[in-house]
Amino acid sequence: MTKNQCHEWHERLEDGRKQYIRAHWNSREWIFRLAHPDGEEWMPMQPTVETWLALRDVLFRKYQRKRLPLKHLQTVDRSLEPLGWRFDEQGHAIEIEQGA
Repeated sequence: MTKNQCHEWHERLEDGRKQYIRAHWNSREWIFRLAHPDGEEWMPMQPTVETWLALRDVLFRKYQRKRLPLKHLQTVDRSLEPLGWRFDEQGHAIEIEQGA
């Protein structure tokens, strides 16, 4: 398994167009980029909680199919904890109270 990982998915915008998101793991941190089909190149983006949750869903499905090591999933889980999210062994989200 390479240290550099790239994972992509798309979302539908309110106007019906697709928006592509790419999360790249470079052995230290996750870097997010955004593209539209009519755009020319990938633009950097600041991930929202929804983006982190979407990345975790993509990685969890790959982990279930034995296509991804657990450590990549754990890096996303560590990034989501300060934002108020935890996950059990089955991958179910548990929203925690801020300040708890």
